[in-house]
Amino acid sequence: MSTTPVNVQIPSDAEAPVIADFVEHALRVAYVNRAHLSAMPASDWDVPGVYVLLTDDGSGHVYVGQARRMRTRLSRHNGNEKLPWRRAVAVKRDTTDGFNTAEIGYLEGRVSAEVAALDDVTAVEGRSSGDETLPKHMMLSLDSFVKSILAALRLANVNTTRPNPETEPEDRPVVSDGIVSRATFAVKFGDLVSSGLLRAGETLFLKQGGTEAQASVTADGEIVVHKVAYKSPSSAAAKALGLQSSNGWVTWRVGSLTGPTLDALRQELLAQQRAEGQR
Repeated sequence: MSTTPVNVQIPSDAEAPVIADFVEHALRVAYVNRAHLSAMPASDWDVPGVYVLLTDDGSGHVYVGQARRMRTRLSRHNGNEKLPWRRAVAVKRDTTDGFNTAEIGYLEGRVSAEVAALDDVTAVEGRSSGDETLPKHMMLSLDSFVKSILAALRLANVNTTRPNPETEPEDRPVVSDGIVSRATFAVKFGDLVSSGLLRAGETLFLKQGGTEAQASVTADGEIVVHKVAYKSPSSAAAKALGLQSSNGWVTWRVGSLTGPTLDALRQELLAQQRAEGQR
């Protein structure tokens, strides 16, 4: 089980925002009550970042946004009754330069999509298109921030759990003693990335039944489809195709529609593991 190191600062002033520092990615998060926005220091928070507005009415409605000057934008939301929000979670980069506008545009799209995919949450307005003008290596870095931002929402008591299995039974029948089952393999998608057989940032392609789709590979060993990360190739393929299920190991191809399948890379890794076991 992986963990995210967080340092939490709880001020003695009950109206001041609670601050959480996510050490791994140098992210600083402010948790502020709508009624206490004036206690949010403009010198610290009128900077570029992404934010999430939360309701306390049990509806699960949230709003994901981004702004060059977050405190100013939150003050404008204070007069917007389209969403009866009560708390805001504001995220900035705790570095000298901070985020730029392209970076917060990309993060807004990723976080909006991830939040919209949650079972108990409904995204109200917000944008999920994101900014795709960034170089691929920068998108890779920002993708790794998304987990910390979702963890920040978890600290605000947002249920960020969604079904996202690492392995699923494949659509390949196996017959044993007259019983038909589905094949399973010890290799996970993330193992292809950690082994070096598949590069982070690589583009995956699939074509099935007249539908074509693309996805990207993250440094954490996940597949991003429509801005949402999946651990299983089959889950990602089903999402891309709009189906209940699909064997992503054989439908996703690396680099182009004629590139090697993920299953081919999996078999290569399995062969390497068997060879190492025989030494």
